[in-house]
Amino acid sequence: MRIIYFDLCAIPLFLMILFICHSRKMTKGTANRLFISVVLLSLFSAVADLGMEIADNAVPLSEAGRVICTVSTYMYLTLRNANIAVLLLFLLALTKTTFLLRKWWSKIVFSLPYTMILVMLAQNPFTHNAFTVTAEAGYARGPLMLAFYGIAMVYGLGGLAYCVYCRRYLPPDKWIPLLSVYILAYIAVVIQFFRPQLLVEMFCTALGEMLIMLSIMRPEERMDSEAGMLSWASYQSDLRNILLSGEKVQIIVIRMLNCREIRNYLGEHKYNKYLSEIANDIRTIRWNRRHRIEIYFERPGTIYLITDTDETGRENVGERLLSEIGDHIKRYAKMGVRFEPRVCLIRCPEDLRKAEDIISLGHRFQTADSSGRTAFRASEIVQTKAFVIEAHIEEILDRAIKENRIVMHYQPIYDVRSGRFHSAEALARIADPEYGLLSPAIFIPAAEMEGFILPLGDAVLEQVFRFISEHDLDALGLSNIEINLSVAQCMERNLPEKILALQRKYGVDPCRINLEITETTFENISETMLENVNALSRMGYSFALDDYGIGYSSIQRVNHLPLKIIKIDKSMLEEASSASGRTILEHTMRMMQAIGKQLVAEGAETQDEIDILKKMDCDYIQGFYFSQPLPEEAFIRFMKEQNGRPGC
Repeated sequence: MRIIYFDLCAIPLFLMILFICHSRKMTKGTANRLFISVVLLSLFSAVADLGMEIADNAVPLSEAGRVICTVSTYMYLTLRNANIAVLLLFLLALTKTTFLLRKWWSKIVFSLPYTMILVMLAQNPFTHNAFTVTAEAGYARGPLMLAFYGIAMVYGLGGLAYCVYCRRYLPPDKWIPLLSVYILAYIAVVIQFFRPQLLVEMFCTALGEMLIMLSIMRPEERMDSEAGMLSWASYQSDLRNILLSGEKVQIIVIRMLNCREIRNYLGEHKYNKYLSEIANDIRTIRWNRRHRIEIYFERPGTIYLITDTDETGRENVGERLLSEIGDHIKRYAKMGVRFEPRVCLIRCPEDLRKAEDIISLGHRFQTADSSGRTAFRASEIVQTKAFVIEAHIEEILDRAIKENRIVMHYQPIYDVRSGRFHSAEALARIADPEYGLLSPAIFIPAAEMEGFILPLGDAVLEQVFRFISEHDLDALGLSNIEINLSVAQCMERNLPEKILALQRKYGVDPCRINLEITETTFENISETMLENVNALSRMGYSFALDDYGIGYSSIQRVNHLPLKIIKIDKSMLEEASSASGRTILEHTMRMMQAIGKQLVAEGAETQDEIDILKKMDCDYIQGFYFSQPLPEEAFIRFMKEQNGRPGC
């Protein structure tokens, strides 16, 4: 008598896996659907195996028992062998290599073994050489049963071999469990072949599929269940596998520029429902056109589509796609939500060959044109110098730090009362041997994101201290040099010690340096930051609040911080062309001067702006009207010409 308890235990495990897939919304995406197919085939195979064994236990069999046993056997052999084939398809989908089955001959090679199984099952009612079910003897194997095992072994060995091959597509924590699933399945088949009474095959299959669920599929990683799309982590992983395999695909990136506003307006629940509707509309496009489209989501509001068709290569792909998924967008627009999409088409590997470059373009493509375009092509962007620099900015920063390629430019600051240049702001540049001179607007944001901001800040401090030690500032008519400190520098616990070491190394008087911190830095000031500011202030260093007017600093906060200078952002000066803007600027200056702060107006470019600032009794003016930031030698010449004294 065969032991059916293993099958009885396997069935709840299969049902549990299906429940997890449904509850975690793991029903979208090719790999997810194939995994569900594998589990369903395993479940029905276990049911068929159980039905066959229950019916066969009561020998001699009744007519009903013989029919149930016969149907269950056909069902088991059909589904179980299909299960092994679909598992191989799942492995191809997981590694993004299903394109290997696109050619007609590869499809024939893949389907031929299973076709042979179907042929053998079709002829069995006439020849009974696969199996027989009789009332007297019950179920009995025929001479062709070994052929079933052999053909199943073809798929099994093929899957095992490909599993070993595809270790480069999967990290060890996923590849090893997948390999273990095949090994576990082979052990179960061998046990059941030699000990038929131990029905362990489906139970071991259930354990293997549960292992796949927990260690490979990982619902919390693969799916953004709230949005009903594959996750951002899945996109990054699948993209790298696609590029590694050499498959040609097209990627459509849809960025919702005002996604935060939409989420705030609709609320989190309705926003997620809104995203799910977008994904469902895209899936409708797939079924209408028979495309393979995988849909991924990066929060807060970017959708990625990966398709293997050429349909999306037509002109105006962005507008066409938006029109097809936009019905629900229009519904929300009537409620007051203005949808602001930007779409980019990327062909891989024609346009880009590195995952990092594709990800970078997906995040920044909308900045390539300020005219309000909604659709872009990667081929139009990737050849521009700006994109090439952005794509290699980490390499540029690393080279700049290691090879000391950070150079300082100095922009003079004009003293309105004396009519001379009073000080200067030190501004960093990178002199890259391949890409030329790079402005801080390009590399500072990247330095903050990639972890280079601290060594970059250290290099700037070193260069400015050296500059002050090598030149007689009094002879140049300069009171001090201003140095920008980043948020990360301000939060370094050893910042005062670093600056003290430079002070001693170069013999620089602290009064010669004014440290600038942006207004947005002070908005979220931490205890460490405040301790550093106070410590440096006690050491004799003065502080300036930069970019005042773009944040939300209150006059009370400014008054209680050790600030000597307030630098008015150029946006406030630009607004001074209007009566209201001029009034705001004038009152701001009066308030700051009333609490004893000195004022520097940034960004002055015209004579009219200079006249306005002089009338408002601004202390200092900085801008292109007087000079752009100058390299060290040019700056020295400029100061000698403007502030020069006999003998300088």
